[in-house]
Amino acid sequence: MSTRRHAAAAMTAAATMAIAGAAGAQDARRGEQRDRPAGNVPRADQPLIQRIPEPTIAIEGGFGVLGYVSATAGVGPTWNVRVTGAMSPRVAVEANYTGSANERATRGTSLVMTSLDAGVRYNVLRADEAIVQPFVVAGVGYTGWAGEGGDAFALAVPLTAGVERLVTRNVKLGARFSYRPAFFDDLTLRGAATRTGGDSWALLAHGGGAF
Repeated sequence: MSTRRHAAAAMTAAATMAIAGAAGAQDARRGEQRDRPAGNVPRADQPLIQRIPEPTIAIEGGFGVLGYVSATAGVGPTWNVRVTGAMSPRVAVEANYTGSANERATRGTSLVMTSLDAGVRYNVLRADEAIVQPFVVAGVGYTGWAGEGGDAFALAVPLTAGVERLVTRNVKLGARFSYRPAFFDDLTLRGAATRTGGDSWALLAHGGGAF
């Protein structure tokens, strides 16, 4: 009888320990679920906004309008192709081709501009710091005009301000305003009483691929 009593006591103790262990594990699981945020909210040690790697190279095209500061020609269409290479989240380099076609104010003929330039871009904000990313660009390059009273060569110093947004990891959209002063330029029509130059402004919308 003594052996049976000891065996029964041992079985009772083992069952009690098993029940206590199961209850402790269930309480631990309830605690984890209570501390875990609802839905898809990340844990407290994870950022709320996951930073997408910014692209290194972007190739874009743009269309808009271009006008001259003086009475050189009327406002006309302009187009642009650009390659941008990021050096850091704040600094990038750009290479631009810009063309335009404008009607001469007094003769009704077209003045066609071709411009090639390179510039340094500074991002005022990083791409993940606002809805759109503002930036400024300063560059230098060549500008020439074909048509009556055109000039085959001038030095241009384009100054640009704009905004853009990375819509997806590989698609960018934006807009920019540029002021393009020209040096060593002369677009005066023969017989005109006043001299006209090639200083111009342009407003473009642009988009393209980022890689």
